[in-house]
Amino acid sequence: MLKLSEFSVKDWLKLRPLDVAFKQVRNDVWLNYYTRQKPAELNQFLTENSRLAQKNIAVVVAFEQPWALNWLLKMAKKNLTNTTVLVFDNSRKIASRAEIEVVCKKNGAPYLALPMNRTKHVNRSHGMAMSWIYDNVINVIQPKVFAFIDHDLIPVSMTDFEERLAEQAFFGRVGGKYPQYWSLWAGYCIFDYAAVKNKPLNFLYDFSRGLDTGGRNWDSLYSHYDKSALRFAKNECLNIKLPNFEQHASVQFIDERWVHMGGISYNDGFNAKSDFFGEFAIVLEQDANWRRLVT
Repeated sequence: MLKLSEFSVKDWLKLRPLDVAFKQVRNDVWLNYYTRQKPAELNQFLTENSRLAQKNIAVVVAFEQPWALNWLLKMAKKNLTNTTVLVFDNSRKIASRAEIEVVCKKNGAPYLALPMNRTKHVNRSHGMAMSWIYDNVINVIQPKVFAFIDHDLIPVSMTDFEERLAEQAFFGRVGGKYPQYWSLWAGYCIFDYAAVKNKPLNFLYDFSRGLDTGGRNWDSLYSHYDKSALRFAKNECLNIKLPNFEQHASVQFIDERWVHMGGISYNDGFNAKSDFFGEFAIVLEQDANWRRLVT
């Protein structure tokens, strides 16, 4: 959270520092309890994936959208080099978990259902899922490189995580509300495990500093680096024109390699976008050169 001296007089009059401190302590207690939950399938999952030590892994936190995950996994087979995709299911609906497990089996992707999380706070749910995976899986497997990828982030060009990292400890799309604080977007962040393994990573948010999911890593990680000396992923919206659609659509591209559907993770926003992205998927199956569709 912000230093006490960084809160304004208005904040103090409204007792905001006390409210922020209380919520942070509450979230940490909740997170500590949650990360200690061990599904019965965890040991088998770890045994089956112990081969990934010193290898590259992409971690996907799935949530309620089997179609989006299926597209991601299909495209990952084509476009992710030297990387194994692991899927962790944070869905609330039992039916969705069953569908997502089928999708993973069909695509040969390791699957593990996360402990049920009762919180309905979008950022808290996502951050707790990421922290659980880091504590219980990544720190056990000890990969060479690990990345967190949103389940609606689709690799549409060849991507090598080691090449994206190069000599950096981490790489991804940077964000933050205030210039003095920043963090990597939880939907696309890549880490050199050796560089971060001894740091107490916490993937919850820090709204007092204007930081979204993963922002609690400011103190333990990001604050130790000069932002101006680092490379970050490009974030742009491009107009895409599909053959069977009269109007173009603005599509978010991350790092010039990923399409972000956006707005479908913790709501039903995919329903409004399903026709367009369904057609986009078909077009990319026929021709992988998505840049020809940019208007």
